[in-house]
Amino acid sequence: MHTDNTHMTTMKTLLAAAVGLAMLGTSMPADAGRGSSTNRIRRAIQSDVPSAIVSELEKAEYLWCAGCIDDVMQLIDHPEYTVREVAAWWFARRPAQKKELTERSIALLAGSDSVQARNAADVLGTFRHPQGIEALSAAVVRTDFDAEARMAAARALGTIGHAAANPALAAAMGDTDATVRVAAVNAWLAIRKQADAAPVVALVKDSDAAVRRAATSVVGNLRESSARADLEDRLANDEDPAVRRNAAWALGRIGDPASRSALEAAQTDESGLVRGVARAALSELR
Repeated sequence: MHTDNTHMTTMKTLLAAAVGLAMLGTSMPADAGRGSSTNRIRRAIQSDVPSAIVSELEKAEYLWCAGCIDDVMQLIDHPEYTVREVAAWWFARRPAQKKELTERSIALLAGSDSVQARNAADVLGTFRHPQGIEALSAAVVRTDFDAEARMAAARALGTIGHAAANPALAAAMGDTDATVRVAAVNAWLAIRKQADAAPVVALVKDSDAAVRRAATSVVGNLRESSARADLEDRLANDEDPAVRRNAAWALGRIGDPASRSALEAAQTDESGLVRGVARAALSELR
């Protein structure tokens, strides 16, 4: 009898635990965007720990918090991109503040302060509204802005993803700063229904390895056949193995049989990764 009672108690305990876990599992999605408060947001901001701020604002997505507006507004100018981004994301769900910030950001991009222009670009990118494209397109080629501001403008144009940004991004690919060129190349790929990568081809042989990595990836993604000769050259001669790997992959994506000899030659590359990608690319040739 004692054994039976112990068994029943154990079974009841396990059943209760199982029910509790099931309820927890079903309640978690319903709690997404909820669970914060004015005080918790303020404590997170006062901690100045980016991960804590991001976490708390994500939980406050649906929180009606008039008292938080001024506190979160200050985060738009935070030095950390992730904090600026989550603050803008939070305001994107609040129409009155979103309208105010959109107008303010467009005005700041017409000003002369690079830090404010960077922050404004991040806001407009996070809002993802075509209304910001004209101001961002003008900012991305302004030589009186520093490289970080121009890079932020290029990144924002990619985040918005509208084809109206193409002329500005193509111009930004000629920027003197490599970080801006990388951002412009990556943004080019992010444009919805992007047709080709013709403006990116010249950067396959850029002087900066990070730019070459981005460019070889993008021309492969968009199957830009006019890049074939430059990709074969990079596969054979680039000092950066990541560029050679990307070049091999891109040649496979393009699929031109004329690249067979270049890919076969890559079978002796010193990098095992390059050799493996080249082998896979050979199977993709038409």
